[in-house]
Amino acid sequence: MKVSLLRKILPEFLRVPVVIFLRKSGISTWFQNQLYAREAAVLKKGFRPTLSPASASKMKVLIICAHYNHSEFLPGCVSSILSQTHTNWHLLIADDNSTDPATTSVLQAQSKRDPRIGCIKLNENSGAYTARNTGVYASQAIDWTHVTFIDPDDVAHPTWLQHSLDVLAGREGSVRPYIRRYDITLKTPLQAYFGHCPTLHSRFAWQRSGGFLSLRRSGDSELTLRLSHLSKDGLTVNVKSFEESIMCRHIPGSATHQDLTSRKLMLEKRDDELKGLKNSEMKITSPTITTFKKCSE
Repeated sequence: MKVSLLRKILPEFLRVPVVIFLRKSGISTWFQNQLYAREAAVLKKGFRPTLSPASASKMKVLIICAHYNHSEFLPGCVSSILSQTHTNWHLLIADDNSTDPATTSVLQAQSKRDPRIGCIKLNENSGAYTARNTGVYASQAIDWTHVTFIDPDDVAHPTWLQHSLDVLAGREGSVRPYIRRYDITLKTPLQAYFGHCPTLHSRFAWQRSGGFLSLRRSGDSELTLRLSHLSKDGLTVNVKSFEESIMCRHIPGSATHQDLTSRKLMLEKRDDELKGLKNSEMKITSPTITTFKKCSE
């Protein structure tokens, strides 16, 4: 059952515990898998490719990977980027001041794998969303047309970028990818859903949003919410893909599974706030960025 429906029929003190119980019990996961698979099938059936290979090849995708103490997973993530069928991309790894002693050598090794890979180290730990904002800021010299994000413990399917560009079809806007969560070994499939972090944005869509809010959690969900409100003026679209694009690890104790109640309430409150704002008021005019240095320095 969707949260929007529960919000209409249940008071807050009942709704949030019910949502969390359904999620933890696995009941909502089963229903969501069925609903999302059905929605993806409908999207696939109605899809008609219109983007020519020549046009797609001119589109440069900036990929920002905010990294913190995941050096054991990062090489696999980078390998999946190197395997992309769309080859016009630049990957910037933004290390959020990791404490793992192995980080420096791993970052240097990954940045040497391909000229399209860069790396910066934030001077203080600031959270994934500030790291992503900083990564985009650090990429000003790159002539990118689209931007997307990937977590260091995730693995992208080879057609992730190509499929997202095909779905966007040259329009200004954002494409939420269809992704699947796995266990930590990436062997046991769990929930499939339309993700937030690896959403691909055209440059105009990203610029009119202004970037991520300075949050420690749910910043990507907030951005999706804001972009959906911004798209109501017709200048941008907010659409979904239908092929599985990203394999996400379920890591016990990660931020994804913490403070579920406060996060849900925050997003509901934010949704209500956005409904009362003009589009110009939704832009983050001063996105939080922090100081950094290149990994080679």
